[in-house]
Amino acid sequence: MNNKVFGITFAAIFASALLFFGVANAGAMAVDTWIFPTEEFGDNTYIGTTDVSNMEHEQAKQLFVGQADTWRATAELLVTYQDATAAYPLDNAEILLDETVGQAQTGTQNTFVFQLSRETTQTFLKQQFPVASFSDTDVENITSKLETALAAGQTQTRVTISDDTLEVARDVVSEAEISHSLKGGDAMAVVNALNGIEFAPGSQFSFLDFISGLELANVTDSELTQIASSIYAAILQTNFSVEERSIGTAAPTAVPLGREAAINRPLGIDFVFTNTNNSTFLLNLSMESDKLTAMISGYPFIYEYETMTSGEEKVEPRLVKQYSAFVTSGVAVEEEGRDGIRINVLRSIRANGEELELDPVSTDFYPPVHRIEIYPLTKTEAAPAAGAATPLPGQPGFIDANGDGVHDGPAATTPLPGQPGFIDANGDGVHDTPVTTTPLPGQPGFTDANGDGIHDTPAATPAAPLPGQPGYIDENDDGVHDEPVADSETDTTQDDPTNPAEEPVYDKGGNLINP
Repeated sequence: MNNKVFGITFAAIFASALLFFGVANAGAMAVDTWIFPTEEFGDNTYIGTTDVSNMEHEQAKQLFVGQADTWRATAELLVTYQDATAAYPLDNAEILLDETVGQAQTGTQNTFVFQLSRETTQTFLKQQFPVASFSDTDVENITSKLETALAAGQTQTRVTISDDTLEVARDVVSEAEISHSLKGGDAMAVVNALNGIEFAPGSQFSFLDFISGLELANVTDSELTQIASSIYAAILQTNFSVEERSIGTAAPTAVPLGREAAINRPLGIDFVFTNTNNSTFLLNLSMESDKLTAMISGYPFIYEYETMTSGEEKVEPRLVKQYSAFVTSGVAVEEEGRDGIRINVLRSIRANGEELELDPVSTDFYPPVHRIEIYPLTKTEAAPAAGAATPLPGQPGFIDANGDGVHDGPAATTPLPGQPGFIDANGDGVHDTPVTTTPLPGQPGFTDANGDGIHDTPAATPAAPLPGQPGYIDENDDGVHDEPVADSETDTTQDDPTNPAEEPVYDKGGNLINP
């Protein structure tokens, strides 16, 4: 009985305890769920580059408290206005952790919420970009743009603020003037069409594409070149990039050297450039008398752009000689020729009058036109004047009557150089007639009439005249005349072979002739 009472009592107490703890836990759960709920991120949840998956919100906030100071010390915010970039000070930049964690969505990539000081932004703009007058609205909008750019939480962030939403006043940023010879109505139509055209941010402009939309019949490529050159001269004073630009074959007369932008429609030679800025620019063309002026307007640049030339060099033409049957005498000039020019074009980038960079733009080369002279095919020889014949150089005793470097006749019959006793009557360097007939060395009784080291005693047959040299004979068949026909019809001086006292007689082959 007592055991039964004990069991009942224990069961009642245990049930009461369970009820008490259950009610307590349920109440705590109800408080956490409905009154003070505890939020937790699910899987694949990121804030910036930090993984906060399965973290409670409060835990995530504590994690970023330590990271904010580190980020502020190492992060960089680079702000670009037109052609200049400066680093924004992040000392006062604040990460709003409650807003950052509160707006984060589970299972996605989330961003931070930053807060920048408006006063810091205003001071930064005045110091870094003083050429522009930013309104209060501009400062507010720029601050918001910077905060949004920082939201990704990157170590380095870049943002451009000079878009067309600014209230900054636009001004003429470049101006160029050239001489022109535009007269036709179509040329004026091109100028009027270009006047007031806008170059949108990042847009590319093609001169040929633009004029293709115009109805032009009488405009010349020379006129189009002058118009395009005026625009090019203005473009050189900006930070625009030039993709295509050419020059002509001859140095221009109206356009300054280094500023020409040639247009040739048949060859497809174009002028193409790009507005590299985030804001729109306006082109204006105006004509006054013989001057064509191009102006570009937009937000003012931070830097100044000045174009200059250097190293101008004159290239002289060559002389080209040609020969023609149509020219019978003298010299005909087909092309007078002209000098060529080589010149370097540079662009100086300055800030407050101080040069920061000097960039090469181009090297323009206009080739020379060579002088062409035409001469007769054959040279007319004039008869020498009396007494004009002079001795031939290097051949004393011979004259050059017509100045062609070949002797014409001996001034006098002189001994042959190096062969004493022989003469060179016609100046061909070969002996013609011996002064005396001398015995042949080593062969007593025989003579060497022509000095070739071989005896020349003629055979019994009469010597024939030498072919091609009438009046001279060739006694030894060596093709060289030996003596005149008149003196050697027969050899009357040859010794009698029947006389034993006489020397033996040999034929031309050196064989003994039988007595």
